Amino acid sequence: MTEQVDTSIIEIVITELARAIQIFRYYGEDHPATRDTIDKLYKQTQTLLSRQKDIIIGILGDELVYDKEPLYDLSQKRQGFIRHLKQLRVNKIRFNQGLDRQEINQFVQLLCMNPETVDPEAGIQSMADSHQFSHIVFGDIGFQIQEEIEEYQQERIGSILEKSIDNKIQYLTENYNNLKGQQQLNVHSAKQIVEGLIGNFIKNKNLLLMLTSLKSHDENTFEHGVNVAIYTMMQAEIMGLEPKHLVDVGVAAMLHDIGKISAAPDDIETGFVWDPDATNTNSKLSELKELDQDVKGAKILLDTEEIGVLPAIVAFEHNMNYDLSGPQRKIYGKDLNLISMIITVSDYYDKLRRETWFYEDKGPERAYEEMMRLSGTKFQPDILQNFFSVIGIYPPGTLVELDSHEVAMVVQGSVFDLYRPQVEILYDKDGNKLGTPKIVNLVEKDRRGKFKRSIVKSISPRKNTNSAMSHS
Repeated sequence: MTEQVDTSIIEIVITELARAIQIFRYYGEDHPATRDTIDKLYKQTQTLLSRQKDIIIGILGDELVYDKEPLYDLSQKRQGFIRHLKQLRVNKIRFNQGLDRQEINQFVQLLCMNPETVDPEAGIQSMADSHQFSHIVFGDIGFQIQEEIEEYQQERIGSILEKSIDNKIQYLTENYNNLKGQQQLNVHSAKQIVEGLIGNFIKNKNLLLMLTSLKSHDENTFEHGVNVAIYTMMQAEIMGLEPKHLVDVGVAAMLHDIGKISAAPDDIETGFVWDPDATNTNSKLSELKELDQDVKGAKILLDTEEIGVLPAIVAFEHNMNYDLSGPQRKIYGKDLNLISMIITVSDYYDKLRRETWFYEDKGPERAYEEMMRLSGTKFQPDILQNFFSVIGIYPPGTLVELDSHEVAMVVQGSVFDLYRPQVEILYDKDGNKLGTPKIVNLVEKDRRGKFKRSIVKSISPRKNTNSAMSHS
């Protein structure tokens, strides 16, 4: 249990921090006055951390706060200090138990930077990461922590799952896993999975997208093939494909990588490296191995009864570029199959979504930009546009920072503007977690015709929290 601390001690810590920055900038690291000030700051932080596991100091508006409690009097005296931290985009500082003097010294040195030399968007976070602070965390997004956000996402999805699909996720997953490594496919099992997706999921597209957007849920439950099937069936439905054909399309999408999942582990090409020119040797070897797997997958599917020819075509074509550049070549005809081109987009996006950087700040935006750059070469332009009209730039489940300084989770895309989905606000502008999340539509405007809220960027719940949790 954290002991209640007299705010006067917190004020001393903040005062010593402000003084340390000022003296460090004037005299440098080795001056006796600097060392003396660092010693005093270290001593005060150790006094507090002997009583509690951490110290959280922040800036909300123009006020200094301790554990969300404004320090009005001190804020009036330290306006220069507040301005300096805001220019550095440091609105929260957290000291954890285990903090040592050397880390304090490096931290103060970092805060002495000239704001004009700092990235206006990232602040000094990238530089802080290079220092690898073990017991100090700071950032620019309120007071939310990873566990709270992920717990809320799982609770929200869990409640919908119980109501809408009768807990059939595990059943579908087991059936899918039974397909792996089998030369003779169980076609009935494959169709059961797709029919389950259509019958139980298609009524709630936002739930589908939220499930595919959660990395932990995807890795533990839905395989890559199932995600691609979800993306593909959504696109096909929007494009007007008759419902009676959705099962065939879903099966083809789910089995598009059958050559890979049926291969021996040593033969599987697991990496995902985008090299548009394929100029380096490793990339060319990767593409040749991929081609071999695609040919193998097509043969397996052609030898499978009761499945039709579409899955075999898709397995062979899904890695081909729209402009037909690259080592893969069509055997007959000039144009790729429509479903193959749809699955190419779905497959590429889900592979990007599995990359580590996708879960960092601006990851979804980066995925959108990368894929749009490949429009007309890797992807058929109209199909690519259709995909993002369904998925959105910010898929449901994505955390975003708003220009109102609120933190929200995307719950539904907008057909009117890809940049303005419907969101559920989780934290208010002061960093306080809302008891009842509020749903707002970002296309809403005020009386002057200006948008009430806009997305600044997508954010990662893991940012600035991993090291804090590991030392708390």
